[in-house]
Amino acid sequence: MYVRSLKIEDLRCFERAEVEFQYPGRGRDAPPLSNVNLLLGDNGAGKTTVLKAIVLGVLERILSGSGYVPYNLVRRRLVRRLVRRSLVNGRFTGPKSVPLDAQIRLKLLLHAMDLEGRSSDLDVSSKVRIARVRDREWLTIGHDREEMSQDPTWGALFEDDSPAFLLVGYGSTRFVVGSSELEPRASQSKRRTFRYQRVAGLFEDFIGLAPLGSWLPQVAREDAARFEEIGDLLNELLPASAKFVGETEGDEYLFEHCGLRVPLGALSDGYRAYIGWVSDLLYNIHRGAVEGTRLRDVRGVVLVDEIDLHLHPEWQREVVPTVARTLPNLQFVFTTHSPIVAGTLSPKNIFVLDMDGAGASTIRQFTEPIHALNADQILVSSYFGLSTTRAPAAEDQLRELSKKALAGDSSAAVAFLKKLASGTDEPASPPKKAKKSPRKATPSNSRRTRAR
Repeated sequence: MYVRSLKIEDLRCFERAEVEFQYPGRGRDAPPLSNVNLLLGDNGAGKTTVLKAIVLGVLERILSGSGYVPYNLVRRRLVRRLVRRSLVNGRFTGPKSVPLDAQIRLKLLLHAMDLEGRSSDLDVSSKVRIARVRDREWLTIGHDREEMSQDPTWGALFEDDSPAFLLVGYGSTRFVVGSSELEPRASQSKRRTFRYQRVAGLFEDFIGLAPLGSWLPQVAREDAARFEEIGDLLNELLPASAKFVGETEGDEYLFEHCGLRVPLGALSDGYRAYIGWVSDLLYNIHRGAVEGTRLRDVRGVVLVDEIDLHLHPEWQREVVPTVARTLPNLQFVFTTHSPIVAGTLSPKNIFVLDMDGAGASTIRQFTEPIHALNADQILVSSYFGLSTTRAPAAEDQLRELSKKALAGDSSAAVAFLKKLASGTDEPASPPKKAKKSPRKATPSNSRRTRAR
């Protein structure tokens, strides 16, 4: 399954918006990483809302009773009533904010694994309406449950262990559950159906990710070839400085990092956050994969909020290409605030969310290439729209010096140029002259002298 396009109306910050996504095999005009979609935008511009809309559009038939509860999804519009000369019931009948129904429309491309063995691909549509009255919201499905379960197109959606409709989502508050917390997590997951559990982190805070130790040992016992495949994929997904060893210490798997073998819990937050969601993804792919199918051949949709979460800039340069190339048949939709991550992609992969003059979010694409630019250049491009990357105080000082220089103050002009050149409030100091020495000193003989 892939998502071809999304249309939304009156959903949170969106009044109306439409986006056509990249997916594997889309066509000749596809970018080099044809399975990646990256959402950029300010806080509150609607990046996470787009991820949620995809989930609701795909899973709307089974969300009733899944554990999902709609919350504050419907946009409130400002409606102006006629203003009469007199008051109505002692109140002024002026502008009022009223909630309308929200709508989500998806176009999906289904494959054989979604259609219970049917060989040809199938284009289908899904429509969701979210109604609101006062403080209550609910999904209006418009389908009979019995008919839905018997539908040859959507029937597999009702089977948790079916490989059909693979959809996995990770929210920005994701974390790896420790071994001592496995039981509480298991009891919480009983309140959610498995398909909703896969995406619950996008709707609920602090949804734990299952550690490798909770599922991989069983794979090792029952299917050695699959265990080896998972280990190989995990190492392809990891940065060069880390390696999955495949051995355990207690109930945790070991990783080799900086020449040492350490359990996952002893790694840094960045490693644990990244390994947490990619290993959880491998678990979900493995659980639903048809026997005999390679995991890298599985098709589906993966949504990740803040792909750069806790990652050092060095790994931000590689994370998206690494994930996309290791799992080329999955369609990814990422969000980020990182110019470094954005700089690894083509303009066709990037969607920019911004507010219009009426306070509604829009989704646009630019043709400006940023793949070869550095972070500063990307931040002042149309994708991020910053006028400068300097600190506000430094920018104020430069502006003040510029005004004085334009008014004829030569000392202000010199200070302006020196500040631009040095990047500090003080001009750069001239290099100090080396003291004369009776004998020539070289780096090598200086070190020998100190050693003696």
